[in-house]
Amino acid sequence: MNILRYAEWMSNESFKTTLWCVENSPLHEAAEKTSLAVITIPRHRKYFAFGKALRLAGQFKKHKVDIVWIRDTRDIDTCGLAVRLNGHAKLVYQQAMQLGIDKRDIFHTMRFRRIDLWISTLQFLAEQVKKRTRFPEERIAIVPLSIDTQKYQNLIPSAMAKDIFGIPKDAIVLGVVGRIDPLKGQEFVIRAHAELVNDGHPLHLLIVGEPTRNEGEDYLNLLKSLPKVLGTENHVVFSPFRTDIETAYAAMDVFIMPSQGETFGMVTIEAMAAGLPVVGTNASGTPEILGFGNHGLLYNPGDSETFKRKITELLVKQRRLDLGLKGQKFATEHFSRATVVNKLRSLAVQILD
Repeated sequence: MNILRYAEWMSNESFKTTLWCVENSPLHEAAEKTSLAVITIPRHRKYFAFGKALRLAGQFKKHKVDIVWIRDTRDIDTCGLAVRLNGHAKLVYQQAMQLGIDKRDIFHTMRFRRIDLWISTLQFLAEQVKKRTRFPEERIAIVPLSIDTQKYQNLIPSAMAKDIFGIPKDAIVLGVVGRIDPLKGQEFVIRAHAELVNDGHPLHLLIVGEPTRNEGEDYLNLLKSLPKVLGTENHVVFSPFRTDIETAYAAMDVFIMPSQGETFGMVTIEAMAAGLPVVGTNASGTPEILGFGNHGLLYNPGDSETFKRKITELLVKQRRLDLGLKGQKFATEHFSRATVVNKLRSLAVQILD
C-alpha cells in the first residue's frame, strides 16, 4: 500500500490529494479508513480504454489535477491518454518492478512517451530504464520507497518480545519477514540454520509471514515440516504476519533477506531502521540498499557456506551492534518519510515549472 502511504503523506504536506481506485479493491477498502478524498472507478483494460480515458480526463479537469501519479503499468495507456486529453496535468510513473526484457521497440517507446517523469526507487532500476528503453534520461529521477523510521526505533525490550514468541530471552535470534514463497528463500535459511545448530551454534530462527491468499499452503507446510526432519524443531518459530511487525524485529538479533530477486525490500529497510544487522542476498535491489556491503552483509543466493560465515561473524555482540547502528543511520538518512517527501516536493515543483 505504498501509494496510499504516499498519498497520506503528501496530503499532510498541504498537497490537495485525491485517490482514484477501483471500487471494492484492497486499496479502496484501505483508503476508506483514511481522511483522503477517494473516487472509485471501474477496472479498465490495459490498452485501448478510450472511453474511460475520456471520462478520466474530465474528472482531472473537474478536480483541477496538476499531477497524476501511477504505479501500475496497466495504467500507463489510459492515464497517459487522459492527461493528454486534459491538456494540463502531468503524468508521473513510479517504477515498482524490474524491467525483465528489452523495451526499446516502437510500441513501448510510443507508450512511454506519455510519461512526464519516471521515478525509479533505486539506481539499478534507473540503469535498467536507460539500457532497456528509449525513455529520455533527463526525465528519470531516483526516489526510494520510505517508512516512518521512528516507528522502528522505539521497540519494546528484546526479552519481552522474545517471550511473546516463546523464545528464550538469552537466545540469539535470526529473523526472516515476508511472504511465504519459494523465491523468498525461507527454505534456504531453515536448512542453513540447521547446519549452524549442528555446528554448535544454538541459534533460534523466527519466520514471520503468510503465503498469498489461497496459494502456497503446500510450501508453508513443507517449511514447517523441515525443522522436524533436520532436528531443529525446538529452535524454529513460525508466526503469521503481524500488524505490529516491530514486535517481531524487537525479538530478532540478526535480520535475513534471503530473497532471490527482491526489487526493493521494505522489510529490509524496516529492519535497518530497527537497528538490526542485515544479511542479504547479493541480488536485485538488496546490495544497493545495503551499500554493497558497507552497512549490511551480502552472500550470493544459494551459497550456504558464505551465508554461515556471515552469520558466525555476527555471533559477536559488538559486531552486531556496530553493523546495526551503521544500517540504522543509513536508513534514517535515506529512507525516512521526511527525506523522501522533500524529494517528491522538489520534483512536483520541477515538473510543473
